[in-house]
Amino acid sequence: MRPPSRGDRPSLPRRVWPADAAAWRDENGVRHPRAARRTLAALAALESRGRYDAWAEGEGKVVAGPVSALVLADAEAEIGFVFSLTPDAYGAEPF
Repeated sequence: MRPPSRGDRPSLPRRVWPADAAAWRDENGVRHPRAARRTLAALAALESRGRYDAWAEGEGKVVAGPVSALVLADAEAEIGFVFSLTPDAYGAEPF
């Protein structure tokens, strides 16, 4: 089985950083350490990491979870997102 190509991405509801970040984290389960680490890894590599995916879009990036996508409009938004997620990425669960 092959992973879906970028053209096969499902259309997910979009949220926007920072206004909808808390809602996006809650609905995609990103408050758990393992999910936070996978989300950060997907963003760093711009690829799929389990249930989380990231890709470049225009000047910014999009991070998608199983329920919705979060639009990071530029590098400043991406940095803010990473800093907000990093404390949640530490925990006893294995990566």
